[in-house]
Formats: sequence, C-alpha cells, structure tokens
Amino acid sequence: MKGYGKMEEKPGTKGMAGRRRSGRKPLSFAVLCLMAALALFAGGCGGGPAPGDEDGAGEAGKRLNVVASFYPLYDFAAKIGGDDADVVNLVPAGVDSHDWSPKLQDMRRISEADLFVYLGAGYEGWVDDFLGALASGEGPLVVEASHGADLIRMSGNGRTHSVADGDGRGHDHGDGDAHEHADGRVGEEGGHGHDHISRDTDPHVWLSPKQALVLADNIKNAFIAADPDNRADYEARCEQLKARLLDLDARMMQVAAEAKHKTFIVSHESFGYLARDYGLTQIGVMGLSPDAEPTLGKLEEIRGEARELGIRYILFEELVSPKVAETLAASLGIDTLVLNPLEGLTEEQLDAGEDYFTVMERNLTTLAIALY
Repeated sequence: MKGYGKMEEKPGTKGMAGRRRSGRKPLSFAVLCLMAALALFAGGCGGGPAPGDEDGAGEAGKRLNVVASFYPLYDFAAKIGGDDADVVNLVPAGVDSHDWSPKLQDMRRISEADLFVYLGAGYEGWVDDFLGALASGEGPLVVEASHGADLIRMSGNGRTHSVADGDGRGHDHGDGDAHEHADGRVGEEGGHGHDHISRDTDPHVWLSPKQALVLADNIKNAFIAADPDNRADYEARCEQLKARLLDLDARMMQVAAEAKHKTFIVSHESFGYLARDYGLTQIGVMGLSPDAEPTLGKLEEIRGEARELGIRYILFEELVSPKVAETLAASLGIDTLVLNPLEGLTEEQLDAGEDYFTVMERNLTTLAIALY
C-alpha cells in the first residue's frame, strides 16, 4: 500500500483497518497500570475536553473520534476530517509540546478513540510504551504521521544524513491497496518502518511545507482506513489542504530565492527541514531542545558568525523565554523577531482563528525580513 504511513493494529485485530469501530473493549489491567505509572511522573497539564464517551462511536451517523498528539497534527486532522470527525488536541493551548507529558485522563482518551495520530520521529517519547502495553483488540487505529518523510539525523557536529530516501518531499504517497504485515500492523508495501528512530532525529518535519505534504497524505489515508464510507470527502478535503501547502511551498521558494542572506539565527533549532528544503542555513542558539542553555563558548561563536555574515536579527519563539535571544541580540546591537515553531498555539491565537497557515504565513514574512 502507498500512503497509509504506518498504521498499527494490535495482534488479534487483523482487518480492522478499513472499517469503523462499532464499540470499544474495556481497558486491560496492564494498560491501566501503565496509565497510572505515567500519571505519576507526567509533568504537563491535562488535555482539552474529552471526546464523547458513547459506545458505538464510528457507527452510521456517528462522527469519527480522533485524538492528535499535538497542534499541527490536530489542525491537519480537523481540516481533513471536517464534519465527519471530532478531533481532539492532547496538548492544552499555550503549552509547549516539548514540555508536555500525558496524564491518566489523556491516556484513557487515546484508548477510547477510533483513530490516534502521532508524529513519531522520536517526538512523543511516551507513545511506544503506551502502544506496546495495549492488549489484543484494544485501542484505536494508530498512524505515525511522519512515516515516509525525509528525516534528518543529528550528530554532535550537526546534520549528517536523511533517514528516508527522497528529494525533500519524502516517499510517494498516492492511493493504493492496504498491505498488512504479519504482526497486524498496516503499513506501506516495501516501506521503511521508523519504530526505532534515534532521539537524535530532528522531529520538526511540519515546519517544511514539502514535508507537511507527507503528513497530510498519511493522516488522510488513516481517516479512509478508519472510515471508508466517507473516503471521497476525506480525499477532497485533503486535496484542499495540499493545495494550500503547495502554495505555501511556492512562496517559501520565492522568499529563499530572493534572500540576500541565506543564513538565519534562531533560539530553538527547530527549522532544520525548512532550511534544508529551501537552500537555507539555520544557526541554533539552544539546539533541538528549547530549554537547553547554550555555553558561553557557544554564544561567543554565534556572535562571531553573526558579525561575519551581517545577521541583523535573532529569531525566537513565543512559548519559551526570549531571555537568551534578547541578551544575544543586545550584545550584537541588533533586533529580535518571532519565528513560530508551531508546537502549540495560545488561547488568544485560537480565539482569533489562527491556524497552521496563518502562523506559517507570518513566519514567511519574518524570514523575508530577516534574510533581506
């Protein structure tokens, strides 16, 4: 099959992909124990309102119950699902998804869903243990949205190579027939599984419109597997989403082509895919983790690069402290600008109708200014 990303079913659920769930089995003792253990060390806040708890979600006339692990996947899933799905974002508004861990209620919410969409690429460190603890016949259909994306591996000296073959757009994600592995997982025919991707993999694929196209196709195909009766609607909405991503891609290529400078300095090194796919270079002050404190030597090195390259702005994100970026900019006598990594939106942004595209359009404007 092409285009399903990696959708998983637990042993004993062969054939579940491609039909809607007509009910839910009770959670096993092992899953409940895992939920309780995760709840003890989970540091984040609880998610948003729980989806409906009625039995028979997914029956005729019912909307698909979908849970997404964080905002970009939630936004894509909501756009593709439309009126045929109720989509929940696990991470609360205003919370950096890097810092978030699920509580017991969040784990139960996933277990009771029809479809669970997560990124993979090492981003959600809690997912593998949770899915591994689900017993036969339990839990939702699962899709790893980053499957097939052209992933970046990191080393101590920076980027080394891409994990998947591709030209920056990842694998082909056209429609195709389902292929089910011997262990019950549904995935691509001849595809590459990303079960054991190193934590040194850069997970920020959603920030490149080229890679976001892969996410959209994987999510769409998961909706179709869970609810084939509404296939045409899911495909039509996904095409609308992809048209907007392709427009964003074209404008990003134009910004990069017209840029006087090809290098930008950003507090959180989360724009590696955008930089690679559009011929730019990012210099990260704090690496892949937004909370990592740079050494004095690192800051001095960045100051030297900024002076040598004529950098005029230090870029920082909204959901973490701007202190380091502002201090660095002040020491260079230059200004700061916001470049949003889209790991979550604030309540104010959501109330104002912001989404993936409005934020990415502002990012385009910021980059056009910073690279001029």
